[in-house]
Amino acid sequence: MVDLVKMRESIAEILSIPVDKLHGETRLENSENWDSMARIGIIALVFEQVGVSVSGEEIERVVTVQDLFDLIDGKIKDAA
Repeated sequence: MVDLVKMRESIAEILSIPVDKLHGETRLENSENWDSMARIGIIALVFEQVGVSVSGEEIERVVTVQDLFDLIDGKIKDAA
C-alpha cells in the first residue's frame, strides 16, 4: 500500500515547496526546482517508498502530481 501522504511530503521536499501547495493538479514544471536532480530524486523516491522502478523517459512525460501518482499506480498494477 502506497502512503500517499508520505509520498506527497517527500515530493514537496524534493521540489522545495510547502506541502500545502502541492496538489494533484500541481504542474511539476512550474516549480523552479523541477530539474534533472529532482527527476532523479523522484525516481529514487518511488523505488524506495513503493518498490517499483520508473524510467527517466516515463518521468519526462509526467506533467502533474496526479500524473505521477497514476504512473505509480499503473506500475504497481503491472507488478501484481
